[in-house]
Amino acid sequence: MNRRQFLGGAGAVTLLLMGGGVWRAMDQGVFRAAQGDAYTPWHDWREADGTPLALVKAGILAANPHNTQPWAFRVSEDRIALYADRSRNLGSFDPYRREMYLGLGCVLENLLQAAGPNGYAASLTVASGDLSLEQPHDGLVQVAELRLAPAPVTRHSLYAAIERRHTHRGPYRETRLSAAQRDGLLAQVEGERVGIHLVDDPQGLARLGEVVVRATRAIIDDHVMVADSERWFRHSRREIERHRDGPTLDAAGLSPVMTTLAKMLPRPDAETNHRYWLEATERVQVATAPAMGLILVDDLYDIEQTLEAGRSWQRLHLWATTQGLAMQPLNQPVERVDREAELGIAPTARRELAALLPGGRQRPTFAFRVGIAETSVRPSPRRSVASTLFDDEGHAAERANA
Repeated sequence: MNRRQFLGGAGAVTLLLMGGGVWRAMDQGVFRAAQGDAYTPWHDWREADGTPLALVKAGILAANPHNTQPWAFRVSEDRIALYADRSRNLGSFDPYRREMYLGLGCVLENLLQAAGPNGYAASLTVASGDLSLEQPHDGLVQVAELRLAPAPVTRHSLYAAIERRHTHRGPYRETRLSAAQRDGLLAQVEGERVGIHLVDDPQGLARLGEVVVRATRAIIDDHVMVADSERWFRHSRREIERHRDGPTLDAAGLSPVMTTLAKMLPRPDAETNHRYWLEATERVQVATAPAMGLILVDDLYDIEQTLEAGRSWQRLHLWATTQGLAMQPLNQPVERVDREAELGIAPTARRELAALLPGGRQRPTFAFRVGIAETSVRPSPRRSVASTLFDDEGHAAERANA
C-alpha cells in the first residue's frame, strides 16, 4: 500500500466512524481483532499438560484447509483415535477429500510432537486405501490411532512453535532464503514416498507463480467452487463466535487499515470476494514470494501418502516458525486437478504441474510459499476441544455451535 492509498483508507475509516459507524465497528469486532472465546484454544493449550487431552489440545491447532477443522477424537488413558469429520468438507474444492486428509495429517504431526513433552511414547497406525468420489460425504471415519505409553519427558523446539505457527497471507520481503534455511526446509520431509521440490530461482518462481494464478482464475470462473468456498468465510464477529472456524478478515493478510475498512463495509458478494482473492494471489502472494515449493507423492489419492504429506507440511511450517519464516499454502493448482478429474474435463492443471517436474514420477499434492513476512500475523479461530470429542457410543462431549 502506498502513502496515498494509506491516507485514503484512513480517511474512509474516519468518515465511517463519524457517520454513525461506531456501533457497526464494535459489532464487527474492529477493535477486538482475533480476540474472544474463538481464539482461546491458542492460549490454553497447555492447561492439560501430562494427559492425553494435552495432545488433542495441540492437535486442534494444526493447519487445515480453509480452516474447516475436519477432525474428531476419541480419547482414553492410553490411546487417541483420530477421525475425519467428513461433514466438514469443501465440496467441489475438495471432491476426493484429499485436502481434508492433508489437514488430518497435520493434526497427527502435532499430536506426535506433543507426545514427548507430555511424558508419552506414541506409536502410530493409520488407515490404508484410496480416496475416491464414491466415499460418503458426511459421518465420522477413523483415519489413525495413537497408542500411548508413559515415557520420560522430552523437550524440543517444534513443540514450542505450535502456538506461534499461523498461515501468513500478507506480503513477504525480497530477502532470499539462506542455504541453511533451504537445507533445513528440505530436511523436514522424511517419508519414503513423499518428496519436496523447492523453487527460489527467478525463472522457476515465475513459472510456478503463473500456474498458481491461472488455477485461481479457473476457480473463480467456476461458480460451484466459489459457492463452496464462500460458505466457510466468516465476515463478522458474530459469525466467528458462532462457528469458530473458516477464513476471517483478521487472517487475510490485509494491512490494518484495509482490515478495518473491510470490516466496516457490508460483506461483498461471493464473486467480488473471490476477485479480491485473485488480486491478492497475483499481486501480493505470488509477486512477493522469495521461494515456493511443492510437496510430492507417488499416488495423489493414497490415504497413507496423503496423511504423510500433511505431516510433512505441518513439520515444515513448525520448523519455519522457529526460524522466523512465514508460510502459506498456494494449493489452487492441485485443487483444480481434483475438480477437473471430478468433472471429467481436460486435465489442464495436471499437465501444467507435470511440466514443472519433467521426468519426475511423483506428483504435487501441495503447493506453498515461504519467506520473511513484512508484518505480524493473527491467528484463525478454533473450535473447543470439547466440541471435537465423542465417546464409544458416538455421542459428542459437547455439541459444536449449540
